[in-house]
Amino acid sequence: MTEAAPTEAAVEFLVPGLPYSAPELRGMEIAGLVVHVIGDLHLAADHLSAEPETDPARVRAAAVHWLAAPVLTGRWAVMGLTAAWILAGGPAPSVLEAAVDRYHRIPLQPLSVRLNLEQTDVVEEPSDVIRLWGLPCTGLARTVEDLLRRAEDPARAAPALAAAARLLPLTPAGHLRDRFERNRRRPGMAGARRALERLLSG
Repeated sequence: MTEAAPTEAAVEFLVPGLPYSAPELRGMEIAGLVVHVIGDLHLAADHLSAEPETDPARVRAAAVHWLAAPVLTGRWAVMGLTAAWILAGGPAPSVLEAAVDRYHRIPLQPLSVRLNLEQTDVVEEPSDVIRLWGLPCTGLARTVEDLLRRAEDPARAAPALAAAARLLPLTPAGHLRDRFERNRRRPGMAGARRALERLLSG
């Protein structure tokens, strides 16, 4: 894996019960005192600044790490809509998506977001995974590829295309076209290539 940042994000999140209840946090959010991040994680509004430790991408990475790391073992990396959210922002996902190298039981004590775990080759491909403040995450090109492979799935196409569109300005179009050509035998790549061209021409 390549290192995108040297140290793990250290962000102090507020969660229900520590010390505020869920209704109290909701009231504080309405009053502008806290900001909802993902799931049941909130951040005090006055912590959001230009300081490196509260960079929005770092906060997003820290939030997903906070939720996922205690549950997942072995090699894993966030992927799909979760990776896209960390890399480029947008609406926080309601489902945390991660690639894993082994079977995992979904925890009996549910997280505040659902888990969608997929055993894929991504954890075997170091070039496809970066580390963002300690969080393993699919890189830009792999994330775009994974999203656009959903382009012809009616249930998943709309959020996947919107997330991919936010990522496209961050990586060269030629690099994506070359990658999609190399990986054309992966399931869903015919639709992904068509979707890529539509996005690039739009």
